[in-house]
Amino acid sequence: MQIVKLHATTSTNDELRARFRESETQHLTAIYSLSQSQGRGNRGSTWSSENGKNLTFSVLVTENISGITPFELNQIVSVAMVQWLKKDLNVQAKIKWPNDILSVQMKLAGILIENTYQKGKWTHSIVGIGLNVNQEEFEDLPRAVSLKNLTGQTFKLEVLLVQFLSHLDKALKNKNQTIEKYLKYLFKYRQQMSFKINGQDIVAMVYGVTENGELLLEKEGQITAYDLKQVRWNY
Repeated sequence: MQIVKLHATTSTNDELRARFRESETQHLTAIYSLSQSQGRGNRGSTWSSENGKNLTFSVLVTENISGITPFELNQIVSVAMVQWLKKDLNVQAKIKWPNDILSVQMKLAGILIENTYQKGKWTHSIVGIGLNVNQEEFEDLPRAVSLKNLTGQTFKLEVLLVQFLSHLDKALKNKNQTIEKYLKYLFKYRQQMSFKINGQDIVAMVYGVTENGELLLEKEGQITAYDLKQVRWNY
């Protein structure tokens, strides 16, 4: 694996994509930046962070994706993140569907995966991750938390990145076993939660997910699948 450090960029996903187009870039090449001006999150949101305090990075995935769906890659990345946090940092975390990582029910990281197809075939993905590391205050994000908030420690960003990439590599090589662990780490799995569905507030049980990434909710004995545009957590 290769790691590239940048002092500033608009988006690490865009930077990695450009490098992949221009030259041979190997599987699990990662780019991280101390400052990112146009980092993207879910639903078109932006990822903001104090310069040099957090780990904003992108990873190229070209191997071990045959036989799985794009959402299953999301599951693999999410499980790898949660397992790394637990095993290496002793931080307990959960996966909040579709792509947030929570600790103490607050947002610790976000994942954005962009997939590329050629002639209808999925060829590679760029996995973008923003992880709150050494930032201590989040004025505009009351439900955000960092590793420093959780542990009291200050971390070296590249050390964390190397650790995570090692876990991701193992998770991809053992993709089926990794995917099976997803529900174990799913936030509020088999618990009642409040959601906004098509503009209406409802309470339903988190029942699971489909292989295409829809959230399964159970209400009054009926199980329904919802995509990202239909449902929001009231949380």
